[in-house]
Amino acid sequence: MSKLKVFCIPYAGGTKQVYSDWIQKYSDTAEIIPLEYNGHGELFTMPFYEDADEAAQDICNRIAEEKPLDYILYGHSFGSMIAILAAEKLEKSYTRKPLAVMIGGSRPMHLRYKDRSLRNLSKDEFMKVLMNMGQTSEEIFEEPELVDIIYDIMYHDITIEETYVYISNEHDKITVPVIVMTGTEDDEAPLNDMKEWQNYTSSRFYIKQFHAGHFFPFNCSEFNDYFASMLKKIQLRHV
Repeated sequence: MSKLKVFCIPYAGGTKQVYSDWIQKYSDTAEIIPLEYNGHGELFTMPFYEDADEAAQDICNRIAEEKPLDYILYGHSFGSMIAILAAEKLEKSYTRKPLAVMIGGSRPMHLRYKDRSLRNLSKDEFMKVLMNMGQTSEEIFEEPELVDIIYDIMYHDITIEETYVYISNEHDKITVPVIVMTGTEDDEAPLNDMKEWQNYTSSRFYIKQFHAGHFFPFNCSEFNDYFASMLKKIQLRHV
């Protein structure tokens, strides 16, 4: 049995580095492979994606190039959308489908109309919302050039997310288990709405809620044990 590979897809504005400490943290269970969006981090000079489908196709292509045997996708927030769309593409174009898709912190695509819109905010308001979400250091806001870079990247990702229209009859349900997670303090991902991710798979569906906010995978100790245990179950085909 090959070691489970976990392809990790960032949230809006995030880089592959947000998952860097997972590589060692879960090394006993799986090989963590963080992915980078075009225009972000190491791929800063690459042009941004035009839309979510282009992003998902790029992620699909990169995973297929790795030629993984046993693998899953994990996507957080904006990455949830990209993970589901990429999994659908992988089932159609790659010889081995993922064993599961794990996502968190985002309403399903057909309920995105409930999200508050950010792309029409002023730059100052937009950045204030970003800071209040708790995953951006306040020191960054003391560097105007860095603020400009972060704003451009974040604004582009948010625009892709907010303008994407998911038309269900133009998509096939994925055929692998979907594991959905959310935080009790995340107003953008309430439990009842998160349950509707089950409409995106014809396989098994699991949902877990943590006593935490939007960025629970990065600041909630309860998540660590749950994630590690689920990776083991997936590896053993117990999910």
